Amino acid sequence: MQIVFTTFNARYSHTALALRCLRANLGSLREQSEIVEFDNRLSPQTAAEKLLECQPKLLLFSVYIWNLTVISETVAILRALRPELKIIIGGPEVSYKYEDLSLFKNADHLICGEGEGVIETTCRELLAGNALPKVIAAPPADLETIALPYDEYTDEDIAHRRVYVETSRGCPFKCQYCLSALETGVRTFPLEKLFPLFEKLIKRGARIFKFIDRSFNAIPDHAEKLLRFFLENRRDGMMLHLEWEPHLLPAELLRLFEEAPDGFFQIEVGVQTFTPKVAKRIDRRLDAPVVEKNIRTLSALPSIHLHADLIAGLPGETLENLAEGFNRLHACGPHEIQLGILKKLRGAPIAQHDAEFGMFYHTAPPYDVLQTSTLCFPELQAIRRFARFWDITVNNGRFPNTAPLIWENQHSVFGSFMEWSDWLYEETHATAGFTPGRLGRLLNRFLTENRDVDPKTVSHAIETDLSAGSALIKGMERQTRKKETGQI
Repeated sequence: MQIVFTTFNARYSHTALALRCLRANLGSLREQSEIVEFDNRLSPQTAAEKLLECQPKLLLFSVYIWNLTVISETVAILRALRPELKIIIGGPEVSYKYEDLSLFKNADHLICGEGEGVIETTCRELLAGNALPKVIAAPPADLETIALPYDEYTDEDIAHRRVYVETSRGCPFKCQYCLSALETGVRTFPLEKLFPLFEKLIKRGARIFKFIDRSFNAIPDHAEKLLRFFLENRRDGMMLHLEWEPHLLPAELLRLFEEAPDGFFQIEVGVQTFTPKVAKRIDRRLDAPVVEKNIRTLSALPSIHLHADLIAGLPGETLENLAEGFNRLHACGPHEIQLGILKKLRGAPIAQHDAEFGMFYHTAPPYDVLQTSTLCFPELQAIRRFARFWDITVNNGRFPNTAPLIWENQHSVFGSFMEWSDWLYEETHATAGFTPGRLGRLLNRFLTENRDVDPKTVSHAIETDLSAGSALIKGMERQTRKKETGQI
């Protein structure tokens, strides 16, 4: 193929919507192109080999924070082996402050911005041997006229991988840690163009739709029409994954949530901080009582599995602030709490606080904060371990009966779980490699020795959790075998 679009996804089950958006807008060149996706486990050498087997003249990489390193290494290999190959890069990780990146130096061109409007012309000019500037500025795409990417999903994608969709671009907020702070307003795709394509995906078997809209509910009328469409066209096993702004829960959207079947929605709400002065400092909207009320409401609905986010390491936030915010969020009842570490995205306005708050970041992706004037390095390391152990003890649902014993009758959920986190790391010096059985044995020791919980109570809780987990795994294995043998 003359044109190859490629990237490294975080895992095989993911798909790159950006590549499909670009290929859909190639016009008559589309038939001379293909998409080749890898996951981050593949070595740069193997990726380079597979790409060269396609014999491309133009090779286009979509670059994100999670794949910058592996793409940089792959491009360096390709540049050494095939200096005549035209390499084009694009994506959020190379759209700002790119001059010092080795990837930018090794690439022939960078498409900076939304590429749909310039991709066909760019490829035609390069295939014709015409010169183009190294940085090709791409203005915001016209969402009314660009070709939509959903026919680019293959049957294999639909059967085995996530289907990503978008109905809007931009964000109404200006949170300084996010690249959305550099954009203006929200633009929406015309629903009359989206609905026939979504209906086609459903007929082809798509059941899980992951919306990448940054704030799905930013325009309530738009969101209501979308939710109503999917509820009217629902099938068994269908689920929508939405990013939700926690301040906005209009009555019409709440009614749709109440009408939906159990488990129909997986909603991610970004709380990020409950500390008013920190929220104000980073231009993050915060009306804490409204956020708490809406999270409690959403968490109680059978149709919703709610995932809530907090960020550790924001400028000026202390360990005490973080603990208080975590406890407040936990009391609202979300099914999962994701405690993330602040990342300094290239170009994000959060950089303006570096000097005042002693912000030191890792220089390699994902550029996570290492120390601030209010959180020392050992504290942030402890928070990283806390987040990891919360994932494997609580978020994954493996120990629903046992995990609450960690903080039962304790003053602070955060503080008591930090004691478990510190103890677990001191005992094992590891943050990975925990089988359910091993983690259960360690929980038994901690709860009986450090919490003085009745051994019979602990043993019963752990045995119940492990038995339920084993039954769930066996059930999933049976379903997989039925799919493989064509029984379902």
